Amino acid sequence: MPKVVLYGYLSIDGIVAPGVRSDAVAGGAALYGALGARMAGAEAAIVACRGEDYPAAWIAALAGIGIDVAWIRPAAGPTRRARIRHASDGDRSSSHYGEALWWERTAALRPPVVGPAADIAVLCPMPPVHAAAILAGLDCPAVADTSEAFAAAGPADWPAGGLELLPRLRLFAPSREETALLLPDVADDAAVVALASRGCDIVQKRGSAGLAYCRAGDTRVVAVAPPRATVLDPTGAGDATVGALAARIAAGDTLDAACRVAVRVGAAAVAGIGPSALGLATPPFPSPATTH
Repeated sequence: MPKVVLYGYLSIDGIVAPGVRSDAVAGGAALYGALGARMAGAEAAIVACRGEDYPAAWIAALAGIGIDVAWIRPAAGPTRRARIRHASDGDRSSSHYGEALWWERTAALRPPVVGPAADIAVLCPMPPVHAAAILAGLDCPAVADTSEAFAAAGPADWPAGGLELLPRLRLFAPSREETALLLPDVADDAAVVALASRGCDIVQKRGSAGLAYCRAGDTRVVAVAPPRATVLDPTGAGDATVGALAARIAAGDTLDAACRVAVRVGAAAVAGIGPSALGLATPPFPSPATTH
């Protein structure tokens, strides 16, 4: 069984979607990515920092289903809080990207640069400079993701993009929205080909339309349609997809076969609130009355 190590963030998510409102759900790309890797048949380890208010019971729940949590380090101060709103037409807004506190906690909770030995590493969305520091110490192939926060220009001292990292990656997996920020005014397929010309395989996440991929240096874009899915909450589906991609690549699958597994994992993820459809059951976030 391949081992996937995921470097990234844990978060406490507030989620609003049609028929859904949850104020405090276990989240973070590293968590969803680990669950996606597990669903795709790999062992998974999370390398992250957790704030003082991140419930220990959530960490225990991850450990209880076999996720390696030994590399999650405690950190002073609060956890990053994400506020995610999904519209009925598929649009998503993340209001926390505009908050100074979110950026401050992003800096304070950067994942450690050293993790366990693994067959493949996933660099979840993070500042590109920090991703480069982790890459420098890896002795295994790496898959990377990004987010709209890091693909676009954030605060002045946070460089955007990260395209200079692509020649050092096995695979880069942005969404179509993130791709549009990295390569403005370029159509989806043309952008996928342009990214693949930089030296690594590209998988573009296309939401309900599934995935599209292009091998490094190729010009052929292949679309992979998802299975039918009942959508309750799309939060984390893209992160789970990336974790599954890494798992199948580490297992020796072709890129096409890896995408076909990953698109099924992403479709499974949307059927529950938060990470519940990926096999993680967490207790409710403790109320103030229960924390004393």
